[in-house]
Amino acid sequence: MLDTFLRDVKHSIRMFLKSPGFTLTAVAALALGIGANTAIFSIVNAVLLKPVPVHDPDRFVMLMNTFVRRTGESGSGPGASPAKFQHWRAQPVLTEVSAFRTGVMNYAAGEIVEQVRSMQMSADGFSCWGLPILRGRAYTTQEDLPNGPRVVLISQGFWTRRFAGNPRILGQTILLSGEPYTIIGIVAENQKSLEFGPPADVYIAFQIDPNTTDQGHYFRVVGRLKPGVDLKQAQARLQASSAEYRTRFPNVLGPKDGFTVVAYRDAVVQNVRPVLFVLLGAVSLVLLIACANVANLLLVRATGRRREIAIRAAIGAGRGRMIRQLLTESVLLSATGGILGLLLGFAGMRALLTINTAGLPRLGEDGVAVGMDWRVLLFALAVSLLTGIVFGLFPALQASRADLNSCLKDSSGRSGTGLRQNKARALLVVSEVGLAVILLIGSALLIRTFLALYAVDRGFDTSNVVTMQMSLTGPRFLKSAGVAQVSRDALDRIRALPGVVSATATCCVPLQGGYGLPFNIVGQPPAEGPYTGGGGWTTVAPGFFEVFKIPVKRGRTFNERDDGKSPPVVIINETMAKRFWKDRDPLSDRILIGGGAANMKELRDEPPRQIIGVVGDVRGGGLNHDPDPVMYVPQAQITDAINALNVSISPHSWVVRTNGNPRPLISAIQRELRQVTGLPISDVHSMDEVVALSTARQRFNMILMTVFGGSALLLAAIGIYGLMAYSVEQRTQEIGIRLALGAGMSQVRNMVVLQGMILAVAGVIIGMAATFGLTRFIESILFGVKNRDPVVFSTVPVLLIIVALAAVWLPAARASRVNPLDSLRYE
Repeated sequence: MLDTFLRDVKHSIRMFLKSPGFTLTAVAALALGIGANTAIFSIVNAVLLKPVPVHDPDRFVMLMNTFVRRTGESGSGPGASPAKFQHWRAQPVLTEVSAFRTGVMNYAAGEIVEQVRSMQMSADGFSCWGLPILRGRAYTTQEDLPNGPRVVLISQGFWTRRFAGNPRILGQTILLSGEPYTIIGIVAENQKSLEFGPPADVYIAFQIDPNTTDQGHYFRVVGRLKPGVDLKQAQARLQASSAEYRTRFPNVLGPKDGFTVVAYRDAVVQNVRPVLFVLLGAVSLVLLIACANVANLLLVRATGRRREIAIRAAIGAGRGRMIRQLLTESVLLSATGGILGLLLGFAGMRALLTINTAGLPRLGEDGVAVGMDWRVLLFALAVSLLTGIVFGLFPALQASRADLNSCLKDSSGRSGTGLRQNKARALLVVSEVGLAVILLIGSALLIRTFLALYAVDRGFDTSNVVTMQMSLTGPRFLKSAGVAQVSRDALDRIRALPGVVSATATCCVPLQGGYGLPFNIVGQPPAEGPYTGGGGWTTVAPGFFEVFKIPVKRGRTFNERDDGKSPPVVIINETMAKRFWKDRDPLSDRILIGGGAANMKELRDEPPRQIIGVVGDVRGGGLNHDPDPVMYVPQAQITDAINALNVSISPHSWVVRTNGNPRPLISAIQRELRQVTGLPISDVHSMDEVVALSTARQRFNMILMTVFGGSALLLAAIGIYGLMAYSVEQRTQEIGIRLALGAGMSQVRNMVVLQGMILAVAGVIIGMAATFGLTRFIESILFGVKNRDPVVFSTVPVLLIIVALAAVWLPAARASRVNPLDSLRYE
């Protein structure tokens, strides 16, 4: 059998070398289809299939909050408070429960000051994550208590970069954000940090009070299931424990809110799974179109080999033997296309991820976690073999039916074609067009989504605005007066620079995240629960609304007189005013942010604030989300407790508007900031870049679907052209006779065009009917356009008809130019 197989392979190679045009066309179509599938699968593999790189990943879980909104919408989120952390770690179904959050700190060594990536983690974190310690040790439970000694572990990369791998580094002290920390260990290079962002440079203890009642949510919690406990048991226990928590902390959880645990991988990918499945389904359609194209080519080739196959049968070859030979050829084709597609698809996807990772989790920086492992290779092999069998089996069955008697009756100059084969090829072309319609409508809907995102009213002006961040952690900035003074001094110097129009500082740049807090209207009982409502909470320096050109609807904005000595004030946005002051004037009321929350120590001293203005809505949470209620507070008026928490969990953002391109002024702005603060700057972006980053996933989806749709359109056009060109060639004698009997050139041309367009229109109708039902699967990733958008559903068919007409017109024009004398001698 092996000897027979090798002979079949050699024969197939010889046949392919004799027909280079056919071979190159088939391999190119298969490389396109298999390569695209391999590329998308490599992302699916990295995000959804790869196990979390920790020991015993099935027991590795994330703690979650569950909620039910007033609208009936339910969901879950990973935010955690110190009180919830202590409650969760006491549950008997869990072990090694660890709080963690990432951030930045300022490392100072003499005149060198740089920002380093930090990981704040509770003591169980090293064992929970399985972080390997190269030298030294992890911090102990005692060191993880409030006011414990300041100890730090540094990464192997940071140790090598800053300390030249000094083996005596343990026990030495370094300055991090102005505080001395003793180095107790070195964390070995590992892939664990890729799960939650770039690898950390320093690891410090969380030091959460075991008796805390703090309800501030500013970190996440992971843990492990105890041996013998499965996920459902843990979920049931956590849900039951929410009643205990509600009893201990009234007015913190809603009556339908609770806790649960989710497998860590599921927690980080829950928002991207539908998108990846849509892309995987779309790229599968590209492969089907490629298969149909190659099957058509094989049918044409089999027609030309009818006599060869019939003679083989006449001298004793069985039908099974001939089918095996023909399938060997098709599998060899698909294997060649698969190898080429694997290389091209993987290289293309890595190049795309270097430019845009779409914010997909588990990919690492620039998509470094996307690799060619055994799953990707096995997928490419399976797709190649399956493809070769799928597109090769039908032509092989057709060709193996060749009858010697009928073949010898055919004219000697050309190979005939039976009605059954013509119908088969026409059916394949109709299928190609129908699949192309599905892909084109999907890509058109995503293009319109992307355009709608950019056309939406953001509520702020991004032109000529640049942002940069700075970590203000350390004793100098624990009090709000210190932060306010630094902001005032730095902004005065920046505003004095030539070319600067306005400048401000804030905790939260639009589209880059923020905080949420509840509030109560002073003098009015809350409608439901302990609070009137909730909304975004943003601290800003004077000039914030002017820099972003956010319109003032009523009242005024902040100025330099709104400092720590003046009455507390707040500005709200239109959405908040309309939702909570429907028929009243908000400027006559005061609000208490936090609602006098006794369960969050940072808010206990928060004073009632007079509403002094209403500003326009800003889509700060994302361009595809409606504006939420937002409260703006003067940076100089926040309490010291809130300020200490704020600077510890969030970088300080500087925002500058210039009268032209801000790039030439960035170095001057940074120089002024360094002279005032002595601290390093990071994450310098224009606001246009911030907007682009916020729409990265939509752009990623649009690019891929456009590529898939364009490939489908090209393959469908090639399929229609190939069928009609072959049909014209086979009917050359008939066309010549028609012309000799007086038929006009336009009649012949129209006849061919009509036959081709019937197939195209049939494919369009079938594709439209299928798409009408399938678009509901991408409804969740659309914005600003309906899944059955009339513009898309009318434009795509017209585009396909035009392309099909162009593909049909060339063979039709050639048919109309047939010379009757030549055609009668064609035999």
